[in-house]
Amino acid sequence: MEANVVNLKKLFASPISYRIPQFQRPYAWKLDTQLSPLWEDVRQVAELRLNSEASEQDRPHFMGAIVLQKQPHTVGEVTKRLVIDGQQRLTTLQLLLRATQNAFQNQDDITRSDRIRELTVNKESHWGSDPDNETKIRQSNQNDKDSFQEAIRAPMFNSSSERLITKAYKFFRDTVDKWLNEDPVNRQARADALERTLTGLLQIAAIELDQHEKPHIIFETLNARGEPLTQSDLVKNTVMYEADVTDDRDRADRLWGMFDNEFWRSGSGKGGIRRIHLDRFLNYWMVTKTHRYIVHDRVASEFRNYVANQNSLPDGASIDDIAADIRKSARVYRDIEAHAVPSIELFLRRLEIMDQGTIIPILLWLYTSDVPEPQIRKSVAVLESFLVRRMLCSGSNRSLDLIAVSALSRMADAEPEAAGDTLDGFLSNQTAARGNWPSDFEIIDSLATQPMRGSAPKRKMVLEAIEIHLRGTMGESLNLDDKLTLEHVMPQKWQSNWPVMVAPPLKSEIEDERDRRVKFIGNLTLTTGKLNTRLSNAPWVEKQKELRKHSTLMLNQGLVDSSPNGWDEESIEKRSKQLAKIVAKIWRAPSGA
Repeated sequence: MEANVVNLKKLFASPISYRIPQFQRPYAWKLDTQLSPLWEDVRQVAELRLNSEASEQDRPHFMGAIVLQKQPHTVGEVTKRLVIDGQQRLTTLQLLLRATQNAFQNQDDITRSDRIRELTVNKESHWGSDPDNETKIRQSNQNDKDSFQEAIRAPMFNSSSERLITKAYKFFRDTVDKWLNEDPVNRQARADALERTLTGLLQIAAIELDQHEKPHIIFETLNARGEPLTQSDLVKNTVMYEADVTDDRDRADRLWGMFDNEFWRSGSGKGGIRRIHLDRFLNYWMVTKTHRYIVHDRVASEFRNYVANQNSLPDGASIDDIAADIRKSARVYRDIEAHAVPSIELFLRRLEIMDQGTIIPILLWLYTSDVPEPQIRKSVAVLESFLVRRMLCSGSNRSLDLIAVSALSRMADAEPEAAGDTLDGFLSNQTAARGNWPSDFEIIDSLATQPMRGSAPKRKMVLEAIEIHLRGTMGESLNLDDKLTLEHVMPQKWQSNWPVMVAPPLKSEIEDERDRRVKFIGNLTLTTGKLNTRLSNAPWVEKQKELRKHSTLMLNQGLVDSSPNGWDEESIEKRSKQLAKIVAKIWRAPSGA
């Protein structure tokens, strides 16, 4: 290992190609957290040079360390270095240099512009047979490569791209130009100070490893600091290392390229933990492979163990096989997130409302295994009933993650033709202590005698299901995109128009019971937002009139016809029992219950 402190001229002046390996994450520096602080450092050093005595003007500024690994190269071609750590910093400094060159060029300071340009591109005589050797840095991520090369190569850069590299370049272009022109009289002095700062006063510790080190392990160790690596970054590292991908962009793209888009890097807050989709998916995928519950921050280490165990078997899967399996499951996961799996779209919408991602590994397994369609349909019906009935009876998700993993293990051990039957039998046999599948008696008793459990979206989901059931196969379909809202028939603030006509001391007892009853399922219905606002706390006679006039829902037709003379606690109890029995029909009971 060699370590040297160098300035940017030393780092970039010679014909060289700093190559970002395939296991590195995409460019990630942002304005507030990295770009602005970097420019402030540069500005302060440049202004110190402008305003200080000669003895103070060449005080260097240390910019941190980078770790490089020597790579073989052909005589006459650019020298090659693999960037193990520091790719974000190196890329950003190149963008700053290019922006500064552009600013000098705009001022017709061609000599200075040409000197800076020599630090951002290699002469054609050193490209060899590869034109990508023109730029000093060679990006591995295709989107980063396109944005970076456009910024470095384009004579007049005016891209409208929202990629972070493009945003970084535009920030430096505008900021450098503004700084140089703040004092027009001393513009040349400012240009001198900025050039000297960028080429000679910014110093970096360049650490060079020999070719026998394992670069991806070093990368992970070093990046325990700074912008944290995600679990998916670490999984990708392992895939690229095991596949021996260093500079083969085509193979890297075949292995992992499908994950290089905004969807996989966007966040999802399911289960109370916000993670990017790729992290969450890989967690689920590992569960499908190991049939074990895996803590979200142990996915990468478990993946390494899984790969090692696969490779140790005589007929073990290659890393290409494993990556192909990941991609296959990822396509299913994305369809699940988009509610786009054919024939179960409504279930997926309900699953998102219930926030029960713990069963997604079961869905991934079902749709990537040889399970017949009837058994898939049965499995989905079983899962939906199990989740909805538990939600309405206990509201507790305790042990659900462990139950889902155990169910998956049982299904995987059975024949594919028995997957749904196996799941049905396993969940039907769960005990109340661990998380039972409520019977018809339990579901009807809970809904008919207690306030309805669940958040407003969950209660709305149940009422929509009842509406669909009431319409049957002969009625018009319910458009679930309609902006329907929950409406309390007897309002939660009932005191103004729904007085209790009983004298104390019974009045307070009846009022307490009324406060409880208004939350029963029998007191809930669906209306449009506008109608909900109109109904508000109005008395029953007005609500009845407006519902009859404006609502086409079967829920409301039955509601207004069931209590022509008034709406009270007895009406709520009666309707609660009716709706509870419908819920029991919609979501089937466990086998043997």
